[in-house]
Amino acid sequence: MKRVFATIVIGCLVLTLNLSRATAAIKPSATCKKIGQIKTSAGIKYTCIKSGKKLVWSKGVGTKSTSPNAPAASPQSACPTPLLKTPVDLSRVTSILYPGQERGGNYKSHGGFGFDNATDNSVTVKIPLDGKITRVVRYRQNGEVQYLFEFEGNCGVSFRFDHLRKLTAKFEAVVSVFPIKEDTRTDLVSPPVAVTVGEVIATEVGILNNVFVDFGVYNMRQKNEASKDPAWASAHSQFPQDSYGICWLNSLPQADSAAVKLLPSRDGQNGKTSDYCK
Repeated sequence: MKRVFATIVIGCLVLTLNLSRATAAIKPSATCKKIGQIKTSAGIKYTCIKSGKKLVWSKGVGTKSTSPNAPAASPQSACPTPLLKTPVDLSRVTSILYPGQERGGNYKSHGGFGFDNATDNSVTVKIPLDGKITRVVRYRQNGEVQYLFEFEGNCGVSFRFDHLRKLTAKFEAVVSVFPIKEDTRTDLVSPPVAVTVGEVIATEVGILNNVFVDFGVYNMRQKNEASKDPAWASAHSQFPQDSYGICWLNSLPQADSAAVKLLPSRDGQNGKTSDYCK
């Protein structure tokens, strides 16, 4: 009887180990077998999609509150008014990228700030809202290392920066433990690292001869108006973060909000047309 029981226990352990290994083996662009199949690994949900003639796993979306790809948990505190502190010196900003528009053949739920008159990449970027760092990645673009940070705000609003070029010591320490990648798939920061509004995260942005920084904000407490259109929601079903993106231009201090709306769009094709900003 003891021998039978031991055999059962060992069999269960082997099965569990094999399942764990199978789940851990999921990687974006790896081959999958059935279109529409969904698997979750390390808090990331992967969907089997068709890419050309192959079935492959999608790049994955977060299933936890550690990424703007998924709704955050119930807010821990009330959001400030105005919601955001302006993250850059607006006197140096020459153009705005609007969130919620097609750019470069892809939909962008984030926007950004352009510094077209800059003589170098020196731009100070500050944290706009109390929260914590949840995901990061450092990657190469045009031969230069760029940094992307995702944050979960303390009041249920998440935000992100991309195309940071030179970080301050605290933020460099967070991202330096991860490898430099050739794509922008983020790494989980565990445990998350707290940040305070006004902290300087970067002192340089963009790439050589192209000075800009991407900035996205996501109200994880409720979906945006664009997502209420069934056709829009269907078109964006693989990217849940699109349904939570907001027009952050409206969430800056009143004077700054008015100032950014007067600036020209940095995107020559869509201009100020935006699914979020009306």
